[in-house]
Amino acid sequence: MVRIAAAGVLILGALLGGIADGVRAGAVPPDGAPFAQRRERLMERIGGSVAVLAGARDTAAYVAFRQDNGFYYLSGVEVPGALLLLDGVRRESLLFLPPRDRGLEGWEGERVFPGPEAERATGMDAVLDTARFGGELEERTGSAGVLYLPRSPQETAAVSRDRALDADEARRLDPWDGREPAWAAFERKVRNRVGPSVDIRDLAPVLDGMRRVKDAAEIALLREAGRIGALGLREAMRSAAPGAYEYELAARAQFEFLRLGAAGYAFHPIVGSGPNSCVLHYSRNRRKMMPGEMVVIDFGPDYGYYAADVTRSFPVSGRFGAEQAKVYRAVLEAQEAALAKVRPGATFREVEEAAGEALDRHGYGGRAPHRFVHHVGMAVHDVGDGAPLEPGVVIAVEPGVYLKEKNLGVRIEDTVLVTESGHEVLTSGAPREIAGIEALMAQPAVVQPMQD
Repeated sequence: MVRIAAAGVLILGALLGGIADGVRAGAVPPDGAPFAQRRERLMERIGGSVAVLAGARDTAAYVAFRQDNGFYYLSGVEVPGALLLLDGVRRESLLFLPPRDRGLEGWEGERVFPGPEAERATGMDAVLDTARFGGELEERTGSAGVLYLPRSPQETAAVSRDRALDADEARRLDPWDGREPAWAAFERKVRNRVGPSVDIRDLAPVLDGMRRVKDAAEIALLREAGRIGALGLREAMRSAAPGAYEYELAARAQFEFLRLGAAGYAFHPIVGSGPNSCVLHYSRNRRKMMPGEMVVIDFGPDYGYYAADVTRSFPVSGRFGAEQAKVYRAVLEAQEAALAKVRPGATFREVEEAAGEALDRHGYGGRAPHRFVHHVGMAVHDVGDGAPLEPGVVIAVEPGVYLKEKNLGVRIEDTVLVTESGHEVLTSGAPREIAGIEALMAQPAVVQPMQD
């Protein structure tokens, strides 16, 4: 975090261009322009309407607070319990924050609080106490007539929309719980305040459409996330050895993520050796790796609110066996075929079919029970629809083959930016060719495996 002494506020460095948790100086313009520009674009899309978003609540555990992705995307502000109102009629952005709590600041450090200093720091038209939200909401929606709210779960640390939707539904169906989703409860309370005459619509498709195509500031952060992710996996690969534990590789990669400026990981590490290499989202990471096995590591950092998603598969002993090499070359060829299709105008289906056809040629068709492409951005499984690719879209390309009867799984995944002329692989720093993998694994590890 960067402390703005003159203003007496604390704000994420991405907003002001300084060095902060997971953000390097100069990664985005120093005046907060990306956030203001996004708010303007959203107000253009909703026309003469009002949009409101609720930020994430404070954490229930002793872990670092991380703002909801949608809220951060439009504000750049990390404060629990914040609210944002975008008035498309008056073209004004209002941020609502809890009042200053000096006692809490003594424990956790300064936070952004309502007042003119916060307005200057955030670029908002007004930063008001949350107690004023209801009145402003009622007054402004009365003139607009249409109010947009996101009808989707919040995305905080390591949360993706798909998993969050499943969790909401499971809780709703639980006979001993049955709670409605947080977004539904928020909408109900808003409806009670604005009355039945206001037309409430879903903001999620509008905001998701904006987030799908990354702007220049986002691409800069994603490039750095990709660089860090690849370097982390390089160190994990160098640390693999018979007798080491899966969690050691995860720890080595995560150390590198943190050392290079990431705030943490974008998702729990997947490190599967031997039979676990065929478990797609295996996460226990407790098994001792044995000679002659393959290990799959799927991991990525959370850097400045942006994720990288990279998977490498490699032999525990450092050199590929004949069958391991055969399967690996087939998956690598499938990924290369898929990458060759990544360009403006291409579809997910075309990219995935190219990979599937390559696997079919090698006799491995139907040995991968998962999709080969997904969006990447503020979440590892980021928002986005199936529209044709265009410059600024970022995806993961991840073909795989899983031979459970042989305890042999191989997946190769990279984070890829669609460019005007084709694509750019953002995680290319981790080797994919067999020769490069074996050469890297022949190098001494920085940290030696634990001894039983």
